[in-house]
Formats: sequence, structure tokens, C-alpha cells
Amino acid sequence: MSKYNPEILNPDPLTFKKALLLCFFVFGIAHGTSIILSFRGLSIGLIQDIILLATVLITARGINKNELSRILIWRDTSLAVFAALLLMFFGLSIIDSELNNLFQMLLPIPESFFDNFFFMPDNVILLIISIAIFPAFTEEILFRGIITRRFYRIYSPRKAILLSAVLFGIMHINPWQTFGAFIGGIFYGWIYLRFKSIWLCMFMHAYHNVLAVLMPFPYIEVGNYYNNMYRHPVWFDILGVFLFLLGLVTLNVIDKEEKK
Repeated sequence: MSKYNPEILNPDPLTFKKALLLCFFVFGIAHGTSIILSFRGLSIGLIQDIILLATVLITARGINKNELSRILIWRDTSLAVFAALLLMFFGLSIIDSELNNLFQMLLPIPESFFDNFFFMPDNVILLIISIAIFPAFTEEILFRGIITRRFYRIYSPRKAILLSAVLFGIMHINPWQTFGAFIGGIFYGWIYLRFKSIWLCMFMHAYHNVLAVLMPFPYIEVGNYYNNMYRHPVWFDILGVFLFLLGLVTLNVIDKEEKK
């Protein structure tokens, strides 16, 4: 492994170009190591998640020895705000799921693509750890804690959120996750800007991932002689929009009351 370039790992302020290089550096090392292990006949499983997390933590340490303590600082969140966010993200998960259904009608997922692309444990506990806990902790430290936080120093809040969300989508690699990751990245960045809490971002990220994978959303089958696709019933999509807006409005009301 070549010695890291401090010009890449110590960008303060951080530009979009340097952030993109940083992402390729982090994911390149993590995925490259996983590929080497797989070639040697070793089972990857959760090892890939551990390698990515370790790479992100080492990267944060390389930026500044106090970087992690700054990122992981605890900030209290009221129960009312937390409940409103849960409601809002439940609605967002329904909307995101339906948008993904529509996208798959335009570009169907190749058979067994995700079976070969990702490690999906049969055990529910391991599944939640793999698809929710590890990604939430690792990705929020990198994309919100390191990248978005430094973007705020040179970009407007709106631009910082959008650019970090673009990077978040790109790093998901495949088109069936990129758009959803971009939308999620916007809201995680917004939460980080508004509440200054990486832990709140992590929880909502994990919550959103669990809903996306484990929630038994209702579907109706559509299609033709050649293929079958799935859509939500209209009432369920309306429910998703309603819950999302209700959570968002409630959050704004709570915010105004707390500022009085």
C-alpha cells in the first residue's frame, strides 16, 4: 500500500474534488482488501463492513487526532423531535420504496444481482448489523462527520448538503441504490445541519435501512406477458406522503416552540 497523501487526507476546508478523492481512497482500500481476501478463499461476510469502518476511523485519525471526538460529540435531542423524525422517516421510506419500484420498471434488476453484490446473512440479527448498524455508523462518520461538516465551512448550507448527498449516492455504485442514497443523504445532511448530532443521523440512517429491507410493505403486481413488476397500492403511497409531511410539519412546530 502506498503512503497516503496528506494533501488528500487533510483538506481543511474540503472541496468537492478533494472529497471525491477521499471517498475513492477510503472505499478503494476497503473493497480492495476484501477482494484480496476473497481471492485467498476467505469468507468475507461482516469482515468487509469491519474493514470499511476501520479505514474510515483511521482516515479520521489521519486528518486530526481529535477529529473523531469532535464528530462523535453527544448532543441531547428532545423526545418530541425524535418522535417527529421517526414519523417523517417512516413516510420517507414508503416514498423511497415506491420511487425505487418505478425505477425498476424502467431498469429491472438483473436476477440474483444483489445476492452476488452484497453479503446478506440469513440470521435477522446479523442482517440488521450488516445492513443497518455498520453502514449507519461508518457512512455517517465519513459523509456527514468528515465531509459535510467541512463542506459547511466553504459552501452554503444548501450546496453543502446537495454535494455531500451526490457523493453519498455515487459511492453506492449501482443505479438501484444511487438515487435512494442521494435522497437519504439530503435528509441526513439536513439533520446534521439542524441538530448538529451525528448520533441522530446514525440512528435515522439505521432506521431507514431497516425499514427498506425488513418492512413488509404491501405491493400490487403489475406488468405484462414478459415481466412482472410491483407497485404500492395508491392508498399506501398517500399514507407515506401524509406521514412524511406530518412529521416535517410537527418538527417545524416543535422547533419554533423550543426557540421561544
